Amino acid sequence: MHPDQAPMSQPDSSNGRYRFQGQQPMDPNADVHPEMLSSAAMEPLNADIPNSPEDLIAMQDTPPRPNRPEKPERKRSEKVTQVLDLIKSLSTSPADDQAIALSLLNKLEDFHDQVVSELAEDEDAKHTQLVSWAVDADRLYQARLLLQNVEMG
Repeated sequence: MHPDQAPMSQPDSSNGRYRFQGQQPMDPNADVHPEMLSSAAMEPLNADIPNSPEDLIAMQDTPPRPNRPEKPERKRSEKVTQVLDLIKSLSTSPADDQAIALSLLNKLEDFHDQVVSELAEDEDAKHTQLVSWAVDADRLYQARLLLQNVEMG
């Protein structure tokens, strides 16, 4: 046994901490730096960690924060307002709405593909821009595939 580690007669049950060495109870604070024994070190490192079951229950009662904040709505241009008003006035069917959405997705996807091609040919273009546009083009492609596979009746 190490000389600094004096055996104890019984484990310290007052704080719930205990240590044994060679089946002998030891002081749980032996070989612990004095700063670690201060009360400040016993406080949780993160304020989001509850100290008691009551704190945990209180945390669960608060409404969850959204994983992704909502994007602020952009002000619509005159053209967008006219097109949306026209769609509302035509009383389109779900299949018609799907066809309109697919047409818009195709237009956006083609635009992104064109920009990706131009950036790929431009030696001065930043690689990060090319990647961003390509990722967005792929997202539009995936969105189009998903929408194409929706059955409208």
